[in-house]
Amino acid sequence: MSKLTDPQKASSVEILQDLVRIDSTNESRERSNERRAEERIIAHLAGLCRRMGMSVDLHEVWPGRSNLTAHWPDQQGARSVAFQAHVDTVGVGGMTIEPFCGDVRDGKLWGRGSCDAKGSLATFLSALRIARERGGRFADKIHLIATIGEETGCQGATALMESGFRVDACVVGEPTRCELVTAHKGALWFKLIANGVASHTAMPDQGRNAIYAMGRAIGFVEQQFAPSLAERTHPLLGTPTVAVSMVSGGRAINIVAPRCEASVDCRFLPGQRYEDVARDFKRRLEAALPGDADAFELAEIEGHAAMEADPDGPLVRNLLAGCRDLTGQNDPKGVFYFADSGPFSQAGIQCVLFGPGDIAHAHKAEEFLELDQYFLAIETTLYWLDRHADRSMLA
Repeated sequence: MSKLTDPQKASSVEILQDLVRIDSTNESRERSNERRAEERIIAHLAGLCRRMGMSVDLHEVWPGRSNLTAHWPDQQGARSVAFQAHVDTVGVGGMTIEPFCGDVRDGKLWGRGSCDAKGSLATFLSALRIARERGGRFADKIHLIATIGEETGCQGATALMESGFRVDACVVGEPTRCELVTAHKGALWFKLIANGVASHTAMPDQGRNAIYAMGRAIGFVEQQFAPSLAERTHPLLGTPTVAVSMVSGGRAINIVAPRCEASVDCRFLPGQRYEDVARDFKRRLEAALPGDADAFELAEIEGHAAMEADPDGPLVRNLLAGCRDLTGQNDPKGVFYFADSGPFSQAGIQCVLFGPGDIAHAHKAEEFLELDQYFLAIETTLYWLDRHADRSMLA
């Protein structure tokens, strides 16, 4: 397959610049609902897709916050493959560059979301546009998906699956340095609450100190629960992990603390369910600290699914062949973070991750995307489309 021409590169850069210059920051679910955070960028994408001849559907999650799906109505493929990325970004606090500049310098495009994940979205838009302009037809029915709310827990992807929308397979856009990723961990987030009894600190024996109980629980996490998680392993992802990330408690300096809270983050492997990990944590905690068993409760439990594609299945085999030819990648990769692929995979959709840029550059004060990575990602996506003009990616 030929490399991108200079005019194709220029128009692809313009697509990415336009996306980066639209503020779609999503710092909290509540605030983003008030601001209708992704409304402008979804409207912009809808216009682009319609100009490409695609049929566009908007799937409202909250007022002004809709997912977008698009496809060409003349496609006849028996199987369906989607290219997807999220449109929201983290906030811009602490950035040391103009967050929505979209400037190009030093071979990089700068701005919030350039790496995570507007670079992936622009990759898929550019590749589909170029393929269609040169008369490309595809064995599979090709869809483009843009989701909201990924940065605050994949709400857009979850809502899209709850709506009943389905495809057979999905390439989920994340900054993987143009490597094909076939597995990622899931996450369990919860608050561990220790309940005690308040008393005057001059008579601490008349109370029950929740902070002391929490100290024992934190020791259990480090010394017992973490090693128990490490008994499992995965060839691409290593072992599950756990971290206590925040602790707060107490009412005043002269009151024995009646309550203490800790935030706990567990990262688990494909094949595990967050509900099972939470139950196992509670069971082991109560067994390890029988004297405190009635003091602890788990609250605000939130789970995000792991993902794993069959490394020997046709989707991975076909896409990895393209990566091998263009980038030299021979084996699939794994990543530790979760993505919209979790809800998609739970709904029975075969998923992989792929996109330009390095996750190490995401969410940073000087976020950028290397243009060489961007062009390589477009060329790889075009390679996949060209290679499967007459044969399904799933065959």
